[in-house]
Amino acid sequence: MIELSHLTKVYGDTAVVDNVDMTIEAGTITVIVGTSGSGKSTLLRMVNRLVEPTAGRVFIDGENVSTMPAHQLRRSIGYAIQNHGLFPHWTVARNIATVPMLLGWERAKVAARVEELMELFQLDHAQFAGRYPHELSGGQQQRVGVARAMAAKPTLLLMDEPFGALDPIIRAKAQADLKAIQRRTGTTILLVTHDMAEAVHLGDRIAVMDAGRLRQYAPAADILARPADAFVDDLIGTADRPFRYLTLGSLGSAVEPGEADGTPLPADASLYEGLGALLWSGRRTAPVVDAAGAPLGRVSLGGIANKAVRPK
Repeated sequence: MIELSHLTKVYGDTAVVDNVDMTIEAGTITVIVGTSGSGKSTLLRMVNRLVEPTAGRVFIDGENVSTMPAHQLRRSIGYAIQNHGLFPHWTVARNIATVPMLLGWERAKVAARVEELMELFQLDHAQFAGRYPHELSGGQQQRVGVARAMAAKPTLLLMDEPFGALDPIIRAKAQADLKAIQRRTGTTILLVTHDMAEAVHLGDRIAVMDAGRLRQYAPAADILARPADAFVDDLIGTADRPFRYLTLGSLGSAVEPGEADGTPLPADASLYEGLGALLWSGRRTAPVVDAAGAPLGRVSLGGIANKAVRPK
């Protein structure tokens, strides 16, 4: 889907992105993570040519993006940013319709797409279509921003710290919604964050950047188990590492034979969520059920804890 080849951006004497090579597979979420000034946002913006590379090339579906008119390229790629970038004087419906209108879609097709996306993002069309951004909560503005980015059905969505301005509760819900919507649509997502926990939670693969260089690019489990260097190791953190492992697996992977008392837990919940539920309720075991509510067995504190052990 996307290939970054020797991508470099130099400002003055400083290479803010330094000879980065990456291949991003279609239908996946790739997260670029790093500290402030690591070059992650600049790298993202070179994909849609909001920043022009000093050297190197970007290919999308095998086509060199430098050969495409910049405005045409950007209209084919979804782009969502931290503060949503909504037009304050336009309604929710018109904000979402921005790119389809620029592309010359018929009015009926635009209206149907707006309604479809509002339903997908759980925004009641009758209630919200005519509202303006200042009349929405932060979480609602974020959903409108992502809906707008997806309006023209792009196969690629770029997201630059999209959840950074949200409070923790809304942020967790927004992350869960994004994963669910991405699985339904198959959109390829390239997302920038400074939060390693968010990167582990969202990313099929994680790219760790520091001082313009790509330190490691691998699945989350590999980065947690085998950090490439001391910088990546420090970014992950020692104390939280076992809990981050638990966000990668589902309770279904820890089911044991037997019965248990109390409220059942869903098999598709994360091991981390299961551990929290057991600790909060003071139980050592809990029943587990599938999506239809059928019993699968039970999980235990010990069984979940074993899943947090670093793989050999």
